[in-house]
Amino acid sequence: MRQKLYFSAALPLLVVIMTILQGTAYGQKATFSNCQLKHNVVTDKGKQLQCQFTARFTDMKSHKIRIVMQVECPKGTVYKYVNNDGKKVSVKTSKEYNNKSNKASLENKKLGIYNSKLHPKQGTNKYFVRLIAYDATTNKVIGSSNYMSYTQTGKSSASAKSSNSSGSVKSSNSSANKSGSKSKGKWAKIAKGNYFISCAESAVVYIGAKNKKMANGTNIELVGKFLEDEQQWYFLPENDYYYICSAVNRNYVLDVKKGVAAAGTNIQLYKRNNSEAQRWYLERCNTNPGNPKENHEAFIIHSALNPDLVIEFEGKYEEFGSNIRLGRCSRKKSQMWRLE
Repeated sequence: MRQKLYFSAALPLLVVIMTILQGTAYGQKATFSNCQLKHNVVTDKGKQLQCQFTARFTDMKSHKIRIVMQVECPKGTVYKYVNNDGKKVSVKTSKEYNNKSNKASLENKKLGIYNSKLHPKQGTNKYFVRLIAYDATTNKVIGSSNYMSYTQTGKSSASAKSSNSSGSVKSSNSSANKSGSKSKGKWAKIAKGNYFISCAESAVVYIGAKNKKMANGTNIELVGKFLEDEQQWYFLPENDYYYICSAVNRNYVLDVKKGVAAAGTNIQLYKRNNSEAQRWYLERCNTNPGNPKENHEAFIIHSALNPDLVIEFEGKYEEFGSNIRLGRCSRKKSQMWRLE
């Protein structure tokens, strides 16, 4: 009789323990294995911090699954840096996969974060990386990998000021040095994405395509501030240079007319053909170093045809329709552009 009472009293506790264990197992619908972290992996678009992994899923039939690779420093805290807009940005990347079977698996997949996006803190620090799986529909975590780690050294605060949003300034190519470019062989990096290119003379004047026309040969000129998509430009990085694409149609980019590397050559819209006439280097500058109140960070946009030639406007900035062309680099305000 005592034995019956003993088992009856213990049974609820046993049920609770089993429920907890079952709940834990049920919640872990994604498991990771064979995770390998590699630094400075060379890809066609630059070096990466790359993670190779295998993931397996249960009870996720027909669900979309998002795998996030995130950097943490310290462990358990997502590492963030402050971008040009003063906003904190997480260091991570992600990719979505379709799970078409009840027990799907991803074998030897790769996720990577470009070195230019890592933004290491000053000094030598240890960073932790882990993979997290989400149900892309509900945005709920369904599993995570064990932590991996790497060590990286960041620039001092003094050198960081001369750096850029990607945390590194790379040397230009040999043609830039041969041409005697005043940029001292240093080019700035920015995060790829859409930007308004405003004139350093006036924050309400932008670079735009004439009549918003997406066609070969469309003239590029100064336009008013209407914050329309046609006035935005997508900066697409490639090595040290950028293609400056229309945000409306990225097939069209800023192009040096007929590829003529000479002061006065017109800048036009043209379908991307990956020629040097469509490649641009960015150099950081300040609009008015002598007056802190009027001093703003800006960029000089150099042509890959000849880095001594840069994008400038001719005429007056107050006049909408003022032409955009190549000019010999003199660092005057008509050659300085803010990226918003």
